[in-house]
Amino acid sequence: KVGKVDILINNAGIVVGKSILECPDHLMQKTIDVNCTAHLWTIKAFLPAMLESNSGHIVTVSSMAGLVGVSGMVDYCASKFGACGIHDSLSMELRLRKSKVRTTLVCPFYINTGMFDGVKPGLFPLLEENWVANRIVKAIRRGEEVLCMPWIMGLMPMFRFLPAPWFAWIVTFTGANSSMSDF
Repeated sequence: KVGKVDILINNAGIVVGKSILECPDHLMQKTIDVNCTAHLWTIKAFLPAMLESNSGHIVTVSSMAGLVGVSGMVDYCASKFGACGIHDSLSMELRLRKSKVRTTLVCPFYINTGMFDGVKPGLFPLLEENWVANRIVKAIRRGEEVLCMPWIMGLMPMFRFLPAPWFAWIVTFTGANSSMSDF
């Protein structure tokens, strides 16, 4: 048994990197369980004490793949979209309660941890893991609610308001849609 947890960082993640028809069912389920469902269990375990003390911080480490779907990662994108949805709904619940428990959603581009060895990042370089970790700590200290890395990637969801073929062109132009082709 441990004492009260002040900061919960939901950061577990796995990737298969296969098209939906090539990805075995059990690996799709594992991706959803680790990248999404686990957030529910950790929140349920640690949120009650945070609510009782009216303090704490829950960090959801999702991905840019939780905001924009790309080829070769249907299961991964679904799991990360799910993590974003959990975060958004939890944040709204906390606002409704007028709770002082804070939340931060983190949506990084590919990070150079080895998890995405073989990815072709396109226009944007892989992010360095120490830089990402330091930036997350800074976001927590500043009370930032959303952190996209690099910052310009945070503009991608705005392009969803464009006609679908235009949005697809932008995702393809950046190299994101073919980033997993040699994974």
